Amino acid sequence: MKLRSSLVTVCRASLLAGALLVRGPVAAAEPPPLAEHQIKALYLFNFTKYVEWPVPATAAAPFTIGISGAPEVKNDLLEITRGKRVQGREIVVRSITLTQDVKVCQLVFIGMADKPRIRELLQRVQDTAVLTVGEADNFLALGGMVNFVRQENKLRLEIGLDAVQRARLVMSAKLLAVAGQVKGRVEPPRK
Repeated sequence: MKLRSSLVTVCRASLLAGALLVRGPVAAAEPPPLAEHQIKALYLFNFTKYVEWPVPATAAAPFTIGISGAPEVKNDLLEITRGKRVQGREIVVRSITLTQDVKVCQLVFIGMADKPRIRELLQRVQDTAVLTVGEADNFLALGGMVNFVRQENKLRLEIGLDAVQRARLVMSAKLLAVAGQVKGRVEPPRK
């Protein structure tokens, strides 16, 4: 029964994932709507498709997604990413327990349960090629790149382009188009 439930969740998640980035959050008629933590996990996985990272020093290195203060999101993301790859690299999802753990990640999600460490975690990866995602009111002001916000009972994105560009990351126009708010301006990539 658990396997069937997992398969149903992954299938539902995969179908909804494309819709989330093409049209933004949508209300599903059937099956019942996904929980917020499931939607966040889908977004995190889809960010790997719509953001370009600098080429890693070693192509064999895994693509690491670190999760801090959001165990439900981590569990959902583990299920979604099972057997998947990013830019030909294996995806590893890990918990961020020590502040220095963020340095080995390409994407970090800082949940509300870890709100006291937001500033410290963001400072640790400032201006490095780590996409930082959060869900706190002041996340972008603290230097974060993508923030989940609730507007009109829907999950929306805020994007801080200045931080994204300082990190030498490139976001696709499709991702920018689904954001409720984009702060900063698009500049040509640095060579």
